[in-house]
Amino acid sequence: ALNGRYIRYAVTQMDTGVAYDRVTFRVEDVLVDRSLTFEKVEDMRPQGPTKLQVQAGTNIDLTTRGSMLVAGKTRSGKTTGIIALLLQVLLCGRDKYGSEVIVIDPKQAELSRLPHVVTLDEDGEARDILQTLKSFASSITLRQKTLNDLSEQKGDAVKWWDAGMHPSFLFVDEYVSLRAILPPKAGKDGPDYCLATFDSYIKRIVTMGASAGCYVIISIAEASVQEGGLPAMLRSAMSTRILFRPTRSEGLLMWDKTKLDTMPERVYGPGDAWFS
Repeated sequence: ALNGRYIRYAVTQMDTGVAYDRVTFRVEDVLVDRSLTFEKVEDMRPQGPTKLQVQAGTNIDLTTRGSMLVAGKTRSGKTTGIIALLLQVLLCGRDKYGSEVIVIDPKQAELSRLPHVVTLDEDGEARDILQTLKSFASSITLRQKTLNDLSEQKGDAVKWWDAGMHPSFLFVDEYVSLRAILPPKAGKDGPDYCLATFDSYIKRIVTMGASAGCYVIISIAEASVQEGGLPAMLRSAMSTRILFRPTRSEGLLMWDKTKLDTMPERVYGPGDAWFS
């Protein structure tokens, strides 16, 4: 029970000694405002292409992280949060190895009005989207080959950031809705136009992309996680997970129960999120 001058503080981390001889509690002021406010987009430029700001004192370090799973119901703030991350990537600029930022919006909503956003074909099919996934997966192979060649020349492993590469991002909005559009089996649109092809490209990008600086951000409505077709293997491979306007029941679909046992019961507003 933290009271008096520690009324604003809470236990945010608890570590048990290896020999179970002690317990260390981390206590922080949890009411301090760590939000980041910018007057113009240029102010969002990160110090380098490998770290994306989340809040004051917290970054996503792309040298140690993989692809991202972002969940939350409608109007929870997840799309705005993702855009805030992608703006930082864009401000770093392109590299000479084909880095890019691609947005896929199957809803044909506000994002699809922007240039360079891939959406459904005029007939409502997703052929262009599938081709975009194929192209992004191919870019991973090319970037990895470049890194392998540099490693052979140097005689030691060369990481993508050491080679001067900037990260590439593929943002798939409304993942569940997109999967529902694709036919379960190939038909008249060709042998590759089916759900299995889509899933194989996503799996390849998630499991192999990080070593070449290529990441996918999958946005999913939390209520649909279980029936949405996101395999448990992919979910575990996506090392960065964000749940906007979280509830404990939704959090259990993304994290192990033991990690949520210490989370306080409270009401969260739009933009509030649990992050790991």
